[in-house]
Amino acid sequence: MIAGTHLAFASALYLGGAALFGYKPDWAGWALVSVAALLPDIDLPTSSLGRMLFWLSTRLEQRFGHRTVTHSLLGLAAVALLAAPLWFFKPLWFWCVVGGYWSHLWSDMANKRGVDLFWPSPIRVVTPGRREWRLEVGSKGEMVLLTILMMATAGLYPLSHMGFRDSLQVVLANFDIARDDFIHKAGSHWYELELAATDTLTLQRIQCRCPVVGVWQNGLIVLYEGQLRAVGQSQISHDLYPISARLIEGPPLTVMAHKVDMRGRTLGWLLSRIDQRRTYFLLGEIEIKSDKVRPVADIQLYKPAVYRGNVLTLHYARAEELKPWVNLVAAQGEIYVQFWLKPGDPAVAFTPGEERPVDLIPEKLKPYL
Repeated sequence: MIAGTHLAFASALYLGGAALFGYKPDWAGWALVSVAALLPDIDLPTSSLGRMLFWLSTRLEQRFGHRTVTHSLLGLAAVALLAAPLWFFKPLWFWCVVGGYWSHLWSDMANKRGVDLFWPSPIRVVTPGRREWRLEVGSKGEMVLLTILMMATAGLYPLSHMGFRDSLQVVLANFDIARDDFIHKAGSHWYELELAATDTLTLQRIQCRCPVVGVWQNGLIVLYEGQLRAVGQSQISHDLYPISARLIEGPPLTVMAHKVDMRGRTLGWLLSRIDQRRTYFLLGEIEIKSDKVRPVADIQLYKPAVYRGNVLTLHYARAEELKPWVNLVAAQGEIYVQFWLKPGDPAVAFTPGEERPVDLIPEKLKPYL
């Protein structure tokens, strides 16, 4: 194969691997792939690298011939050994060198002669097996292959920066892909869901670009018109049935979580120590010993606060969802306070303070104990 074909094939593999496996391509890695893809032809004085290193290429050709030692697994192992220090600096660059070198051997197997892959064994490796289907160097068939590889490289370039799943998401607007992507990336960035859905209660069609808060019952929790709603395909567990959805990545996210022992304290006490201008969520369970509170009827399927059997369970709750229980004292339980910060937001210094826990025993009854 000519140099252009080797470069195009290696580039297509590099960008295709980025799209499929999700690593971030960079120019340094692409350069390493390209140089490694030309390196096996150092045994040919008329090649691109051979002309630059003529003193080495002429000796290799005289001693071993073309497509022998440098086109073998032995040569690949030697290059991998020389590139090994890159593994400790950036493993992807090591694989760029190894993959680029291997791409050259792979493409040369499609030539009439093939390569001595198992050198010094005389066994020659070719593909495809029928000779008339293999390519002559510089032939019209190779020019067609080169054109196809260049088109593939141009098409894979934008996909390599988006990733294969993100590309499918853009094309298909599939909710399952959006949900899986959020699960894998949650906590790293702010995310929004570009959503078209049907309200399961009113059958109203809605469209929004809703902030994504979390995961719920094989679906997602989004903030729609100031209210937390569950998006998913179960009409028993989810408020919104998705028709199309696309996950949109926002700025980096920093999550600061604080665990608070709620024994002898009220939710009002906790909320009074949270700056309500911040983005925060409450998660956890507390036990409330009281006959004054009853479960609140709510036709919405997803509830950030659920009260059953004297136990209040919070799942991404905020102040507005806690009004029925805000002044009741917790007998026991813990709550995690999550603060979501954008770049440039000041850090949150959450301190419960020195207040004494509320005594659950009324003063009038203490003399009788």
